[in-house]
Amino acid sequence: MNQPVVVLSNNDGCIISRSNEAKLLGIKMGEPLFKAKPIIQKYHVKVLSSNYPLYADMSNRVMRVLSAFTEQQEVYSIDECFLNMSGHKNLLETGFMIKNTLSQWLGMPVCVGIGPSKVVAKFANHCAKKQQQWQGVFSSHQFLDGELNELMASVDVGEIWGVGRKLAQRLIGMGIHSVLDLKQANAHYMKRQFSINMERIVLELNGIQCFALESDVKPRKEIIASRSFGRRVECYNELVEAITTFVARASRKARQQSSVCGAVSVFIRSSPFNSRETFYANSGTLSLNPPTNNSTLILKAALEILSGIYKSGIKYSKCGVILSGLADVNTAQHDLWSESSLKKESLTQMVDQINDRFNKNSLRIATQPIHPIWGMKQSLKSRSFTTAWDQLLVAD
Repeated sequence: MNQPVVVLSNNDGCIISRSNEAKLLGIKMGEPLFKAKPIIQKYHVKVLSSNYPLYADMSNRVMRVLSAFTEQQEVYSIDECFLNMSGHKNLLETGFMIKNTLSQWLGMPVCVGIGPSKVVAKFANHCAKKQQQWQGVFSSHQFLDGELNELMASVDVGEIWGVGRKLAQRLIGMGIHSVLDLKQANAHYMKRQFSINMERIVLELNGIQCFALESDVKPRKEIIASRSFGRRVECYNELVEAITTFVARASRKARQQSSVCGAVSVFIRSSPFNSRETFYANSGTLSLNPPTNNSTLILKAALEILSGIYKSGIKYSKCGVILSGLADVNTAQHDLWSESSLKKESLTQMVDQINDRFNKNSLRIATQPIHPIWGMKQSLKSRSFTTAWDQLLVAD
């Protein structure tokens, strides 16, 4: 406990997440690792590489636990969600129950903010996170209007959900410095000066619900899978490995949201920051008829694109795959006369089931490596102890 921790970006380049202890040391968000090295070494800061599979799995576990406290849940991001708390008599007690359950079951520290609207709930969460006297749980219902207004007067307007840095500057220029100032502003006037969204924020601060909970997850209109390489790639076969890997990831995501794609794009590029090397970037797109989410069919088109845009003698730093023209698998037009397509769909479903049960790389396309030499630098990566059998925690 009380250990300062930072998490690094792809290839261990920059600091993208900091614990409160690390923030207090003056480590900045987005700062390159080498610049923060003196502070890190002096104060023994724990440095970790990004571990996206672990983060995603822990997020799913948290959301499943939270779903037991409500009949309506909106997963807002990987680490945030909104719950409809109607039906709970003691909201503050329920908030502590949520916090303690996640801590006990998953070892996950969280802060809980409770309010009559989304914006007030986000404000409450800010208080729970930043003000230690609330012990991680803040409910606006426990305060009289005057008491809550005093708290809002002490928080900068830029901390409000939906108010970014530029909007905050404009609001300050109008004399609106605190959350209370915005709450007391004329909603219709703010709509004319900004947008209907700002009007809704003002109304929500006054306890009037304008942003409804969105329980249904909207499918993505486009899926992108890409990464910067851990080292420069010149060999065509290594690019094939990377494209195969990204096609497998992207098509899996399409199947998870029950979508098929009508087109696939591939892009490759060298580093734009190295003046000593020739910069090269290119891309291409092919339509898929009929639309599909089958990895092998998408890969066939993707490699056709790659062969057309590849240029020898270039040190490539990044490549990626984009699936576009996504449509619902149940409404998209299919090839009615192809028996092989049904067999391929059945095979794909079986592969997904096996990979879900054992390991995501248990069955894979032959040109998809397990440990690519062009993979990201993640020398400080923590164990994926919830998603990989060979990385399970061991109790002595």
